[in-house]
Amino acid sequence: AVVSTQSTGYPAGVENRLTELEHEDSTVTILSTFQNPGLEALYEGRYWDVPTSGQGFIVNIGTLISDITDGKVLAVRHRVRQIQQERFSIPFFFTPSFDADVATTLTGRLTRVGSRYKIFGEWMRDYLPG
Repeated sequence: AVVSTQSTGYPAGVENRLTELEHEDSTVTILSTFQNPGLEALYEGRYWDVPTSGQGFIVNIGTLISDITDGKVLAVRHRVRQIQQERFSIPFFFTPSFDADVATTLTGRLTRVGSRYKIFGEWMRDYLPG
């Protein structure tokens, strides 16, 4: 497995503009938002405020994990709304090793990405922008 992290800063600005467009992560993201609001998750066709993590963490599941688990663990579509104060979040991205097999689910069926990719690194190369 590969773990990477980054500190993401969001400047203060006009409230309700999006600083991160809606998206689904790729694998597993563990995030600390501290006391900073702004993270929203899509549920039943509507975006809802995600409670801040305080001294804890938010765990977000991505599309590839949902696919590999035959949809038993769902990916969460989310976005980040700008607020009137500067804030930071610290995401930790957990991904399989570059050569991990992503072509089959836990029950042995072909994943959605399995028809095009056998290993995680090939899929991730095309999944990430630019």
